Amino acid sequence: MNITKIVALALCALALVACGDVNLFWSEEVVLSSGQLIVVKRGATGKKLGEIGGSGGWEQKEMWVEIKGEPLGVFTPPTWRTAYVPMLLDYDAARNEWLIVATFYTCQGWTDLGKPKLPYVEYRVAEKGEWRAVPLESELYGRKANMLTGVRSGGEPSLVTVPDKTTRDRGAGEKFRSVLDKWHGNC
Repeated sequence: MNITKIVALALCALALVACGDVNLFWSEEVVLSSGQLIVVKRGATGKKLGEIGGSGGWEQKEMWVEIKGEPLGVFTPPTWRTAYVPMLLDYDAARNEWLIVATFYTCQGWTDLGKPKLPYVEYRVAEKGEWRAVPLESELYGRKANMLTGVRSGGEPSLVTVPDKTTRDRGAGEKFRSVLDKWHGNC
C-alpha cells in the first residue's frame, strides 16, 4: 500500500471518529428551592460535529434526568427524556409534583416547540404519572437554573458539583442562567 492510500484511510478513520455518536452519562448535584441538595443521574446523546484538528461541537438529540431513591421522602418520578436541555429541576410540595423547565440549543428546537414567546417548556409529573408538558408558569420567572446546561461533547466528570456549575455557567447565555420573562431570540 502506498503512502497516499495510508494517509487517505487514516483521514477517513479520523473523520468517522470526529463525527461519531455522543453518549454521555454523569451524576449532578442539584439544589432545590427548599435548599435541599440532591444528586441526580444525567445523560445525553447526540452526534459530534467535530473538525479534524479542532474540538468541534455536537448536536444534542436527547437528554435525560433520573432521580434515584426518594431524596425528599416523596415519590420517585419516572426518568425524564426529551430533545431539550433541562435547566431547572424542583419539587412543588403544594401540588406534590416534580417539575423541570427545559430550553433548546438551536432554532430548530424552538420551531419544534411551536415558536413559544419564551424559550422554555415546563414539564410536571405527579405520583404514578408520566411527565407531561404544561404551559410555563409565571411563578417560575426569575428562578435561577440549577442544572448543567453547557454539556461538553467530550464528557463530564462522574460528579458535577454545584461549585463546578457555578463556575461554568458564568459564560452561559442568559436564557440558560435563569427563567426569563422576556426574550428576544435570534431565531
